[in-house]
Amino acid sequence: MTEGLAEPMTLDVVLSPKDQIRLDFKDDDKHFVVLTQREGSAEAGGAFSGAKVVEYGLHDVIRGDGGNAHGYLEVTTSEGDVAYFKWQLRALFVAGPDGNVKVVDKGHWELTGGTGQFASMRGVGSLLLEFVNETDRRYLLEGDISPKL
Repeated sequence: MTEGLAEPMTLDVVLSPKDQIRLDFKDDDKHFVVLTQREGSAEAGGAFSGAKVVEYGLHDVIRGDGGNAHGYLEVTTSEGDVAYFKWQLRALFVAGPDGNVKVVDKGHWELTGGTGQFASMRGVGSLLLEFVNETDRRYLLEGDISPKL
């Protein structure tokens, strides 16, 4: 990170489940809540290339309708610096181009703290979550990081 200047930032990572707690509502076969921990390694270049990423998230979903999710990403660079991203998203189930159901997950993130090069930084941007397969999720964060005032 260049000292004193706002910089564009991208974090692109596929996360796989490591632990989860799930509540399926007995009064509604479509509603469930998942508290999840996922892990993976970032692929994008820049400060986060090769970083270890852990998601701590709460996903509240109604199948066929939509959902809300929020949580934190703990990102540890190869140098050992840690960045904490608070994120939130809205999911909608929509008709895809082939007529099948498609999930659209979009939201935002905020850099809320960190260590090393991220200790005095802040940032904000957009979040896109994609289903890689039945269990893995791709998190794509884009935005800007700059020094705190």
